[in-house]
Order: sequence, then C-alpha cells, then structure tokens
Amino acid sequence: MTLFPRLFRWAGILAVCFAGGLPAGCAKQVSPTPPTPPGLGDVPPSDVPALTNVRATINGDSVAIEFDPVDGAKDYRVYVAPNAADILDGGKAIRNAIYRCSGDREAPVVPTDSEPPMQGGALQTFVAHAVQGFTRTAADATLGYVYRSAGAGLTPVYALGDPAPDGDNLCFFHRFNESRVKRYTTSSSDRAQLLSAGWRDDGIAFYVPAQGSPGTRQVSTAVVSGATLYFNDGAEAAARSGASAAFPVLSAAADGTAPLMRVYYQSACSRGHDELVVGQARSARAVHQGNVPIPAVLWAGLTAPTRLVVEALDAGCPFQGHLSPAAFPAANGHQAYVTIAQVQAASTTGEVYVGGEHDGGPVPAAIARSYVDVAPVSPGAWDFYDGFTDGTSPGALTDLKDAPFQSAHFDSAAYDITFYSVETTTPSFAIGPVLGELWVAYADWAADTNGKFRIAPKKKASLAAGSFLHATMEVDAVTTSRRYPQLWISDRNPPIQPVLDQGVSILVQTFAEWPPRIDIELCDHRTWDVNNQCPLYPVQPQLGDNVPLPPHPEVGERSGVDRRNRFDVYASTTKVYVLLDGVPWACANVAAGVLPAGPVSVTFGDVLYHSGVDANDPPYTFHHTHMRTDMRRHFDALGFKSGVGPPAWDEGRLPCASNPK
Repeated sequence: MTLFPRLFRWAGILAVCFAGGLPAGCAKQVSPTPPTPPGLGDVPPSDVPALTNVRATINGDSVAIEFDPVDGAKDYRVYVAPNAADILDGGKAIRNAIYRCSGDREAPVVPTDSEPPMQGGALQTFVAHAVQGFTRTAADATLGYVYRSAGAGLTPVYALGDPAPDGDNLCFFHRFNESRVKRYTTSSSDRAQLLSAGWRDDGIAFYVPAQGSPGTRQVSTAVVSGATLYFNDGAEAAARSGASAAFPVLSAAADGTAPLMRVYYQSACSRGHDELVVGQARSARAVHQGNVPIPAVLWAGLTAPTRLVVEALDAGCPFQGHLSPAAFPAANGHQAYVTIAQVQAASTTGEVYVGGEHDGGPVPAAIARSYVDVAPVSPGAWDFYDGFTDGTSPGALTDLKDAPFQSAHFDSAAYDITFYSVETTTPSFAIGPVLGELWVAYADWAADTNGKFRIAPKKKASLAAGSFLHATMEVDAVTTSRRYPQLWISDRNPPIQPVLDQGVSILVQTFAEWPPRIDIELCDHRTWDVNNQCPLYPVQPQLGDNVPLPPHPEVGERSGVDRRNRFDVYASTTKVYVLLDGVPWACANVAAGVLPAGPVSVTFGDVLYHSGVDANDPPYTFHHTHMRTDMRRHFDALGFKSGVGPPAWDEGRLPCASNPK
C-alpha cells in the first residue's frame, strides 16, 4: 500500500506495515533529518539519535507507534511536525504543541540480589548472585553484543514462552512478560514445533551473526534442577553439565549492536530461568520491574497525510491537571476538571502534555527522535461504527431526567448514555469528543459508591447460531478491581443495567490489580454490579489448576493512561471469542439454549467503584497521586457487525472454557 508515492524516492525511508488481522495501514519512518514535502510541516534539527525498530499500526484515524526502549529515557511523546515559525528556542519548545505522552506502566517492583523479598511477593531476580550452584558477577550479566534489527547475514533469535503449569508465577502479584520461562532458538522449525505445542510467541528477541563468524563467542544453554540457563563458554560452562550450543554473539560492540544482558528469575511458584534482554533499558526493567516508561505512543484524529515527531525524553511529561472534555471547579474533595484550551491558555508557550504524569513542572528534552508519515485509512465495513474524527459525536445530549439518585441518563441522535452513582450535585462528570476520541471523565459519588458509565448505540446488532456478531472498541485499559472498562452484549434494550435480570447478557471486561486479566461473564436473568459479579468463565489459570498457561502476554504489559487497547469480541449463541490488540486472548463455550438468537444491544462502558480505597502506591503511583478518586477513559473505534465468520483461532493452543462459576 502506498500512501506517499513520491516519498519513496527519498533516502532512508522504511515502510512499516502491520495488519495482524485488523484494519490497518502503512506508515513511513523517515531518516533522522528528512526533507519536508509541502503540507507536512517542518521538523526540529536532528541533533539526537534516531529511535530503532519503529513500528506503526494505523486503525481508521489513529496510529499506535511502538519502538525499542531508549537507555535513560524517562518518557516518550508524539506530536505533529510543526511549522518552522513555531519551533522555539532551537527546538526546546513548540508553540501550541499538543503532545501525547506514553507515561508509565504501573507495575510492582521485584527485589534483586541481596535485597529482601517483598511481603506477599514470589519473585526475586539475580544478577550478581549464586545461581544454581555457580556464583555470577555483575560483569557476567553481559553475554556479548547482538543486533536489534535485521540485516544481511544475520540470524533471528526467537523467544518463546513455556506453557507448562509451572512455566510462570501464578502466586500473588508478581507476574510479568519476563517471568515466563523462555526458550531462545535460531531454528524456525523448532519455533514452529513449539508454537504448535502451545508455547507463547514472544517474537524475534534479537539478531546474531552466523555461526563461526569472526569476533564471536558462543552462548550455551542447559537445564539445571529444572531451571533454564544461558551462559558463555568459560567458567560457568565448565560448571554446567549437559550444555548445548544456543547461538553466537559478538565479543565486542559494533555498529548497530547493543549488549545482550542476562537476569535470572527465581520464583517460589514456578521454575527458574534466565531472561535475555537487549540494552540497558530493557535490562533495568527486567531486573527491577516497577513503574517504567512505556515505549509506545498514540496519535488520533488523523484527517489527512501527517508527519509525526516521535521522541524519547530526558524527563517525564508534566502533569497539568485532570484533562476533561468539560471544565468543573474542584468540589466535594475532587480536583478541578480542566480542558485542553484552559491548559494552553495557562502556558506561556501553549504546550499541552496529554498523558503527563510527573510533578515539579519538568521541561523534557529529546534524547532520541524519529519521524513517521501517516494517513488515515478506511476502518472497513461495519453495521455501526464511530471513530469520533469530526469532533461532533455523540452530539447534543438531552437529559431524560429519569435516572436514579446521583445518576444521569442522556439521549443523543445515535446513543443512549448513562452515568450511575456519580457526583451530580456539583458535577464531576463529562463526556465529549476530544482529539479524535470520545473522552469520558467522572468521579464516583463520595468516592465510596458503585460508579459506572455506559454508552450504547441505538442501532441493534444480531446474534445467531450459525454466524458471529463482531463488536469492537478501543480504550485505555489501566485496571484494578475497582476501575475497569467493559463491553456488553445483551438481549435487553439500553440502558441495560435496570433490566439485566429480565434477559441474558455477555460481559467482557478487564479486572483485578496487577496483573489484571480479561474476564468473560454470563449474566443469565440476573443483575450485575461491582460486588455482585455474574458467573465467570475460567479462562485464566489459577495456582494449582495444572493446566497449560495461555499463549498470550500479560494484559497489564499493554496498558497505559494514554495507550489504547483494541478489544474484539466475536459472539454467537454458543461461543464467545475475545482478542486484545489482535491477539487471541480468551474464549468461552455457552451452553445451548442460554443465549437466544435475535436482536441484541451492544454497550461500551467503564466502572469506578469506591475509589477512595483504590489505586494503592505502589504500584499505581500516578493514579494514587493524581487520579485516585477520578476516572478518565479515552474511547474510540466503537463498532459492530453482525453475520460474520469466527476469528482465526486454534483451540489446541488456546482452548475455550465452559461452565461459568
């Protein structure tokens, strides 16, 4: 697909195209100091290195951009390439710029080496420590040097996650992508065999020279007392029996390489293993976990070809207030709700940091920078779809004045909208289009009640036995057991909350403190509320289940305050499939006769419940400090289509659960 045909004549352009089974487009990552075609804006001088492995996925009018983490980066941001006249002080500021910042992944820390174990934790990492009978030093943590990107003569090293019941920590809160036992292989046939056996596909971890290349040394592997280890030739190799060659690495750094770092994961509830990571940034995360900047940014509201500037920053983006589609003064113990226009007016440069999380008014500067050329693509054919691009949806709202105490019920041309148990006396709730998304901000009443938000298209979908209803939404999915997004499919008309006990509904939601999960619930002629959840399909293994681990990453690893996730739900009268960001995540078998065929409503929503005791620090540092009793969700790409086929699904790798409890 060609978005900018003439741009391909430039040097240094990399086409980045991702499909992943979802409507997507292509983007172009251009060289660090690109020429500027007419209409795409100017660029600051490229006085810093480029980001590596920039990957862009376009869905409708939005683009999600991911890249390798940058050593020393405290945050990341994306903004539209400005005109030259708006670049101030040599690029230290951009007049009236709106930045979208990545913020932190809020996750627990892990103690390392001699640090004391955490209460309730189950993991410890070792770098300079005894590991399975051999004492490693800090210098041993660097196995050699590898390449981040593909190149001539280089071999990919694939990472795969072990599906065995003891292949990951199911105890308490210590579970991460890195905590899964790994196998690293250069063999594509071994990789295919492991994938067919249910191993998690963690992609290409890095690239290495061909075996026997000059300037290389060997990395070997062995299983010792059940622990999977990786080590260089030398003293540790001599101490390990049963070792086999894994792959070569460079002995010294070369252009395009980074250090291959090793950290050992010791778990009370799973087998130990060596985790291999590339670069200091990934190593620091693997060793300590905790709150770390997310190497991903989002831009929404594309209407034409656009050049975006993506930067790694030396300081975190500042928190400028609780950004909302409408303004309200501080009241009832809640902070003020402020609009982007208010923040711009209060800034001497007009700069706004959406997703800013850091205190003290930091002024971040770029330490790495790349440019991505993007354009909107068609979202595809849907029976109903709303991308909020033109800034008019959901349109004028009529207050129906029929809602329960501390609640509100609105009607618009396309939607039924409800807020339950929110601050209404001095309002602390708002909904409206902002930056090509639907922003929803609200506070649960007295920070002690079952606050909820729901938006349901008036148009109906259809459920059938021989085909599927495909419902989709994008939303930022930072989750606890008291705040979480939802998607409902119900045979009741909206608003569904008062009439759930009169019909049958399927609920898909994220849930729980770190590590959060995706739940599928069946509400069969019964109500639902925050402390009265419906029967739950057992899609997430629990400690002691002795079943294979699911072949997908952790939900929380993809969550951030300004990082949207795409939920795709496929439902028939007997089956429900759920995909997260295009990856199969969970499925359920619904007993015959429970879900009736016929018209259904689709409802998108969110929960904020008893927020006064939510978002503990650690790990939810930002939410605890600035958002504990308030909620802000960004919704986009809401849609559904009836009568489609099922998604691609391998029930051998990811079986469907039955018998909700």
